[in-house]
Amino acid sequence: MRQVFASPRLENVESVARILRDAGIDTRITHGRSYKGALRGEFSYRDHTRSEPIPAVWVVKSEDQPKAREILREAGLLDSTRVQTSYALPVFRSQDAEPARDPMQRRMFMIKMALMFGIVLVLVLAMARGCSQVRAPRLASPPFDGTVAATLEPVAQAVFASEIANAHLPVLCLAVDGRDANAPLIDKVARMPHTTVPASHCQRVAASTPGSYYPKTNEPALFLEVHGFRPSAADAGTVEFSAYNNDGYGYYKTLAVKFANSRWQVVKTLKHVSMQG
Repeated sequence: MRQVFASPRLENVESVARILRDAGIDTRITHGRSYKGALRGEFSYRDHTRSEPIPAVWVVKSEDQPKAREILREAGLLDSTRVQTSYALPVFRSQDAEPARDPMQRRMFMIKMALMFGIVLVLVLAMARGCSQVRAPRLASPPFDGTVAATLEPVAQAVFASEIANAHLPVLCLAVDGRDANAPLIDKVARMPHTTVPASHCQRVAASTPGSYYPKTNEPALFLEVHGFRPSAADAGTVEFSAYNNDGYGYYKTLAVKFANSRWQVVKTLKHVSMQG
């Protein structure tokens, strides 16, 4: 004879026994209603602390035990909690076995919450950093004594945006301080119908025939370069701009730039020298 279910509540034990009997399994209840003449359905945790025997369901024939356990499992009455026996003792999931798993569930919940918090924190910091980079004005740094400084990218962007409208050749080859303009800057200032590329992608030719050109398409090319940035204050200065196709065609400008309305702008042309072949 094997015990398959135990519960402090007699009504639970009787219900399980009834289920098994309906399935043709011979069962026996121990410590039932006749035990000490008490009705075990009136269970309280105070009674349980006195170590009184707990009502249980037993399967009379051992060969019926697998079937009984399967029936209880399908009915959702089994759990993996063990008691002082060498085999698993099924109990109702709503009883004392469930709280035994609560610490593990709480621990897993806390781990998940910590991971989610970490992900959110990383996203918030990334967004804050991105916003600060977008909003922070890129002002010039001292000295403000006419010394040539590295051209700020927003200054170069303002000059290119202002001067590209005056370009009349199909390919524009951009440089800043003698080096190729980077891809993000080119993307910001490119305008149709021009093809806009880094300066190194073009072939510089001094002779008017054929003049500078874009090897990929053999179209005439105009080299545009921003250089010679001289800040006179954190938000003002001058910058040089040159456009070149050949020794007979090009122009040169000195421009005044100023930081206003959250961006650098070309405010005045101080000098303009052109050569027309």
